Amino acid sequence: MARPAAIAIDFGGTNLRAALVTAEGAILHRVNTPTRVEEGVQPVIDRLVNLAEQVISASGAGPEVPVGVVAPGPLDPDEGVIYFGPNLPGWRNVPLRAILAERLGRRIVIGNDGNGAALGEAIFGAARGCRHLIHLMIGTGLGSGIISHGQLIEGYRGLGAEVGHLPVDPYGPRCHCGGAGCLEAYVSGWALARDGEALAHSGRSEAIRRAAAGGPVTAEMVTEAAQAGDEAARSVFESAGRALAVGLAGLVNVFNPEMIVIGGGVARAGDLLLEPLRRWLRYYAITYIVDTVRVLPSALGDDAGVYGAAARAFLVSGGPFAGTVRLG
Repeated sequence: MARPAAIAIDFGGTNLRAALVTAEGAILHRVNTPTRVEEGVQPVIDRLVNLAEQVISASGAGPEVPVGVVAPGPLDPDEGVIYFGPNLPGWRNVPLRAILAERLGRRIVIGNDGNGAALGEAIFGAARGCRHLIHLMIGTGLGSGIISHGQLIEGYRGLGAEVGHLPVDPYGPRCHCGGAGCLEAYVSGWALARDGEALAHSGRSEAIRRAAAGGPVTAEMVTEAAQAGDEAARSVFESAGRALAVGLAGLVNVFNPEMIVIGGGVARAGDLLLEPLRRWLRYYAITYIVDTVRVLPSALGDDAGVYGAAARAFLVSGGPFAGTVRLG
């Protein structure tokens, strides 16, 4: 192919997305399908391979074009192994990179989805050129990435920057990771659904009860009820925004970021979440540090993972963005 490109795969707990991404940021030959994690590991891998093959076929990408994958962690980006997925039943010590390399016959680059989204925003999105960034991707779970002095903070074995599993309440609810009081247990799709379910069953939110119509409550139902003015639903976002501020205040005080970018499906709630976050962040963080921090919604939306997968592939392969952000 004439211009640098990467095949990008966003492996999410709800959806799988794949596309060819050019160095200019164009997304081509996009395909997607539900993840259906409940079916087990092998069917999900088969769907990942199928999506990649569709993109390769449609684009004519030669064997030199790498495949970048972002996936839920904890995972080891050097070994390409997913150790555990709190929202991926059955995923334990899965050597995903080796499996995909064998089946697709090309270079595979794998990274944590939260780290990938941070790379995507720093190279293609709202944080372009930013050297001090905290990025949160709030969807089914809560992914995150931290860039400090232009370096992605991944820690020993690449398992770091798991902001979603930062404890914010020692007496808090159990998280899917097995811990208690994690930030994700307050701010995620499954946490909003849990709190909305409690409101519907207690009779505090007629709007959510009607939307569920006897079925399970979803985060989308809670968001729509809050946007329509339901006070009980709005209180869920007030609590989520405050919990998010508690977690981020510690990170702001430690890393002194220029910018906090919030993305993911839950972030579509907009100011329902961002307004209490900004207000409480000023309450918890050190004033002279937080005064310079901008809190912004993602510019990449649902494509943050796809851009992040491409960005990591470009960086690892020595592509056009080599040196823009250091991996580490």
